[in-house]
Amino acid sequence: MAESLTPDVSSAHPRKPLPENSEEETVRVLPADAHEVSIEKRWGGFQLLQLLGQGSFGEVYRAWDPVLEREVALKLLLPQGLNPDEEFANIVAEARALARVRHPNIVSVYGVDRREGRVGFWSDFVRGQTLSALVTTQGPMDAKAAAQVGVALCDALAAVHGAGLLHRDIKASNAMRDENGRVLLMDFGLSHELWRASGVAGTPAYMAPEVRAGQPASVQSDLYALGILLRFLATGNAALALENAPARSGDLSSNLLQEAIGKATSRDAKDRYASATQMGAALAAVVVAPATAPVRLSSRRSKTARIVLLVALGLMALRGVYVLTPKLMKLAGHGEPSAGSPANQDYLAADDALVRYDKPGNTDKAIALYQKTLERSPDFALAEAGLARANWRKHSDTGDARWADAASQASDKAMAMNPNLAAVQMTAGAIHVDQGKADLGMQELEKAQQLDGHSAAVHAALGEAYREDGRPADEKTELQTAMDLDPDDWRWPYLLGALQIDSGDYAGAEQSLKTAFGKTPDNARILYNLGLVYRKENRLAEAQAELEKSVALDPRAEPMMELGQVFRQENKFESAIASYRRAVELSPSDYNPWGNLATVYRESGQHPNEATDAYRKAIALAQAEMKQTPDDKYLVSVLGKYYAKVGDERHATPLLRKALILAPNDPDILARVAESYEALGNRQEALKFLSQALKFGYSVEYARSDAAFRALRQDPQAPSSLRN
Repeated sequence: MAESLTPDVSSAHPRKPLPENSEEETVRVLPADAHEVSIEKRWGGFQLLQLLGQGSFGEVYRAWDPVLEREVALKLLLPQGLNPDEEFANIVAEARALARVRHPNIVSVYGVDRREGRVGFWSDFVRGQTLSALVTTQGPMDAKAAAQVGVALCDALAAVHGAGLLHRDIKASNAMRDENGRVLLMDFGLSHELWRASGVAGTPAYMAPEVRAGQPASVQSDLYALGILLRFLATGNAALALENAPARSGDLSSNLLQEAIGKATSRDAKDRYASATQMGAALAAVVVAPATAPVRLSSRRSKTARIVLLVALGLMALRGVYVLTPKLMKLAGHGEPSAGSPANQDYLAADDALVRYDKPGNTDKAIALYQKTLERSPDFALAEAGLARANWRKHSDTGDARWADAASQASDKAMAMNPNLAAVQMTAGAIHVDQGKADLGMQELEKAQQLDGHSAAVHAALGEAYREDGRPADEKTELQTAMDLDPDDWRWPYLLGALQIDSGDYAGAEQSLKTAFGKTPDNARILYNLGLVYRKENRLAEAQAELEKSVALDPRAEPMMELGQVFRQENKFESAIASYRRAVELSPSDYNPWGNLATVYRESGQHPNEATDAYRKAIALAQAEMKQTPDDKYLVSVLGKYYAKVGDERHATPLLRKALILAPNDPDILARVAESYEALGNRQEALKFLSQALKFGYSVEYARSDAAFRALRQDPQAPSSLRN
């Protein structure tokens, strides 16, 4: 592999349909002590574990998705009288659009299908409380707490509207706070009666006057419903005028909340906020307002007050704690150390060291310098983010989970200090993408790009995220932009070369890597990837030469393993075994060297017991890594292969299927799946996936020389290019 950067449930029994004018509690959140009911029932491949609620729309279940091996919230819909095909087409269209909305305050939709006469869609299953239940059990919120919730919901709603969608059924039972404090918007109009012939959807108490009168829903009707929700949070009653609620005399935050709700719930849609972003800014001003104040903000606001209203939408919920935007943080006294100070000098030196992470010892040097910086300037968010990147680099190089934990902790600290610095968002996004949390990571990287669209590092990190998302064209665009912005940095053509290797463009990869090498001619990482290119092209002598140079500059496990692959292709098994043993010594916590050592032990025919032991060690290490990155396509496919090699079909098959879902067009993944099925004795599946791998650019020369496909190549049904 080319190296890269890196419901509220009071009863578990079915409920009777609620009266037409009531709020429908059909939510996917579950208290920790909820009574579990075993339901011996399935819908398609899903196992229905627990009925969470039901109504005129259908039922909601906690269910198990056997393909991705996770719990989901599954909503099964009742027919609404339309032509079934038309109804299903409408639901699918809406679900597809909604699935494209990626936001940390929106419950993700995973899929929609029609099976056994029922249409269903499934989404993220989250534990927590709906806002309706929260107010019922704890009482109304104060103005600032209600506004904080409103900011998060406005941010989510802005993303929905930006995608050309409407929610249509915003209410307190369709929003929740999870057990970590995150506010989530859920149950879109798609999940209720959007497709009913009447065209009217929603809950009466939250419906805007024009919708009640039969006019179509709009952005402003969504904002009206959100205003009613805020009224409920502040008073405990969606129909009660906010002015009748108890409020402290002179409490500016309470007065500002009354103004915001009043504007959002104006009878005339034209008098409401123009957008969710605008409404969110008004609510953010409630959060930052002093608890008491003798005067109201007038139209002649100070410059600082205008900044607050313009940028305060940047308030973000992080693990239940709300933090300020950069401008507001500077007003509060946060900032970096002054230029020329010892802390700043150490920070810059750490950055310089990390840019050349290819040099032995530089990553450790960067970690030490970032730590020294933070000792002198503990609130320096950029240094904390740099420490997170350096720790993650150390994890990538060693496979040691301790460095991954340290990276996550440092990234969280940086986000708590200042989440609206591009480098902070970029760091969090890159780490989350590498951990397999693609949706969250992409959101953070897009935020980083909004904050600094001219940062080459941000564009490159976004490109790497596109790579993990299976969007090579978009990745290439971002990397080209990075090269245009910063043409002297070796990392951008190096990353482009890694992309080209993965896509089978070995000629392009060679050119890109040589460009990178021209900028840093002592770079062992580039030599390693060049050796990888030559080996995949079966230019084994050239591959060995470049890899030996890489090892001489920096004796790491990766080039040692790649050198072992060269010897393996030449059937020099004892030399290959020696290389892999050396790789294990260099990186004993990494599953890759153990797995490769096991493979060459087996192929040599001389070490069957050692092969099994090494595979077991690789499986244990890979399983531990899965806890950090459960959706890493490479890791999932490799672990599936390890299980296949020891004949454990029960564990291997689900992982192989998951890998294909995560990366259906990745030639290396497809080839690895083919190798796994061959090891399991399923020749037809092996042939199918190897053919697909070749179709998507897998090297014919490499497939013809790989010992794993030796028997398969003799099969009359094997691709002719391999048999010849």
